[in-house]
Amino acid sequence: MNAEKALKTLEYQKILDMLKTHVSSERARELADETRPTDDKNIAESWLIETLEADKILYEQSLDPNFAIDNIVTSLERTRKLSNLTMAELLKIARVLKVSRILKNTLSRAIDADVIKGYSFGLFTNLPLEERIDKSIISDTEMSDDASPALRQIRIKIRRTNENIKLKLQSYVTQGKYQKYLQDNIVTMRGDRYVIPVKSEFKGAMQGLVHDQSASGQTLFIEPLAVVELNNELKTLLIEEQQEIEKILTDLTASVRGDVNEILNNYEIIARLDLIFARAKLARSMKAIMPKINDKGYINIVAGRHPLIDKNKVKPITIYLGKDFDVMLITGPNAGGKTVTLKLVGILEVMALSGMFIPAGADSEISTFSNIFTDIGDEQSIEQSLSTFSGHLKNIVSFINDITPDTLLLLDELGAGTDPAEGSALAVAITKEIKKVGAKAVITSHFNALKEYAVSTEGVGSSSMDFNVNTFEPLYRLIIGSTGTSNAIQIARRLGLKKEIVDDADSMLSEESKSFDKVLMSAEKARKTAEELTEQAKIHKIEAEKELKNVQDELKKLRDNNERLNEQIRKDTKKLIESSVSEANDIIDELKELLNKPDEQALFEARKLKKRLENMSAEYEENDINAEYDQNLNFIGGEIKVGDEVYVDTLDKVGKVTAVNKNGEYEIMLGAVKTKVKAKNCKRLAPTKSKSQRVNVSKAFSNAQIKTEINLLGKTVDEAIFELDPFLYQASEANVPEVRVVHGKGTGALRKGIQAFLKGHPCVKEFRDGVYGEGDNGVTMVKIK
Repeated sequence: MNAEKALKTLEYQKILDMLKTHVSSERARELADETRPTDDKNIAESWLIETLEADKILYEQSLDPNFAIDNIVTSLERTRKLSNLTMAELLKIARVLKVSRILKNTLSRAIDADVIKGYSFGLFTNLPLEERIDKSIISDTEMSDDASPALRQIRIKIRRTNENIKLKLQSYVTQGKYQKYLQDNIVTMRGDRYVIPVKSEFKGAMQGLVHDQSASGQTLFIEPLAVVELNNELKTLLIEEQQEIEKILTDLTASVRGDVNEILNNYEIIARLDLIFARAKLARSMKAIMPKINDKGYINIVAGRHPLIDKNKVKPITIYLGKDFDVMLITGPNAGGKTVTLKLVGILEVMALSGMFIPAGADSEISTFSNIFTDIGDEQSIEQSLSTFSGHLKNIVSFINDITPDTLLLLDELGAGTDPAEGSALAVAITKEIKKVGAKAVITSHFNALKEYAVSTEGVGSSSMDFNVNTFEPLYRLIIGSTGTSNAIQIARRLGLKKEIVDDADSMLSEESKSFDKVLMSAEKARKTAEELTEQAKIHKIEAEKELKNVQDELKKLRDNNERLNEQIRKDTKKLIESSVSEANDIIDELKELLNKPDEQALFEARKLKKRLENMSAEYEENDINAEYDQNLNFIGGEIKVGDEVYVDTLDKVGKVTAVNKNGEYEIMLGAVKTKVKAKNCKRLAPTKSKSQRVNVSKAFSNAQIKTEINLLGKTVDEAIFELDPFLYQASEANVPEVRVVHGKGTGALRKGIQAFLKGHPCVKEFRDGVYGEGDNGVTMVKIK
């Protein structure tokens, strides 16, 4: 993308500096500084997906990868030249291996992060080498005794020799005969030799080698002859130690050399991941979102916030471009936010195309461009001795011939800084050229000619920075579809310029200019009024929706209560029916026994049981809550009293009032369930007669009511058996001697199934196929026990 000058104008480096505060490694800081926006839609989207995956890993999956590594490039390059690495360099390389291993393990657990996982899969691990370096080297300057058995043995000898030397020298310091010769009772070192401090006047009294003297010359540092041999031995051991250390470093360097390409690749992958996660952290700090990316030149910034303005002071701006119009003109007063809006479009563009989320609303969309050109602020060079106008014009000349439909231009105060008439004409002409080419542009201006061009030209949008129409104070809000005035006279008046000067300036304005501004002001006031009415309508709509929701919630609550009550009624009714059926069966059993006893007392008891059964039938009929009732209910007025039948509208049920409470509620019996209902939900009904569904006990055992034939034609075997079974029991109870089962001939499957069922039935004495005149084998004749 051709945008280097634009990036400088838009202060893109400040965004990169913010990004660098979130990285851990030096290489990632370099990558941050090298970050540039792309003009490739697929690349931009892939970078944004990386940022999205990092955000999920950090803030949804609570994984916190560590990318803190040092620069190892120079060290690894040295290994290619067969130079030994230092202990400090080896520790840095071991750190890279360790971070690689941990990252590979950590990121493998990430969910919905295929791109990030892809990076981690490319990380090389060498745990033996990592552990060997850590085991061998303690710090940047110290090799561990465990680095090799030989080194351990050498160091044991060094420690033992040191102790022997100290013991010898300590005898000089502590024995009385040497006290007068010593400047201090201490053992010290000069070079790599142990010595004692002797007064210079006793030089001849202490046999040994002089290694140094004090600045005053009064003290000589002498190595007594008794420890010369031990010191020599120590020096030899120290040389051996250094040789062994070099040997170990050579060996470790050789191991690193074998993996140098893989370790360099790890270094780059870790830095890349560091940068990706830094973008995610920056996004969170800005409360930024992932924008959509297109390559159609469409920009839609919803409530965008400039990232370089204090988040407590920044005002969100909504602006769009590239669908209804390719050129957007922004007008309005000075210090109203026009330039900030211009820079907002630019900075959010280059951020998104660099893989960074943008501080804006969720539906924001950004387009790729091959070129981004800007002319914002006072960009001319003092060394070139250019005026404001010349500087701007020279800048525009530098890119106007390079614009294409795939170009975005951000032009501030186009044509300003020269004669207004000529500047205005140039501004319109340049805008026409931009529109003719098909480039996308956001332009700010105060020129009325440019405002008129924008209002009258299709494909050119007009917008203005909002302001208080009474105080003329800026509101820093962009109103698309509005054309603003500069309000210079009113602003000068508000800022306190002498009234005489302001009035004089106002009198110099042409009537045409005043008329144009009055039209714009009138339109702005009308827009404000419409906006206020729209806002009030929104408030009323919200209130109405809230009220509707309350009503819907209340209705749902009533329906839920109704459903719960119906469920309880169903359960209680079922229990009542089961109890009644059980009691009726007991009564019928008793009746059977009594009817078999031909005495007067038995007959009297049978009549009593018959009456009980009839009463049960009547009670069940009255309490059947699910029985259908006449939909044309006969409502009557008057006070509702105990015993009245009422219709409960909230439950869509008919019940009987059993009590009236003081708080205006009725206790109503709905079948076998008693409930409380508010008076307003009850309507009084005219008394109704129950449908006669009494059980005629006198006929309960009359075989006159029992059929002797059952037709099962067209049934499946299971359906036929389901109907045949109770039919046989009824026939047996009524003492019917024989019944006819009609099943048809067909394939014979139904006949076989029925006859197989009859074989084991307790009510069947015997059965046979029908004969001629009875239906042949299309029927089965069954004798009943």
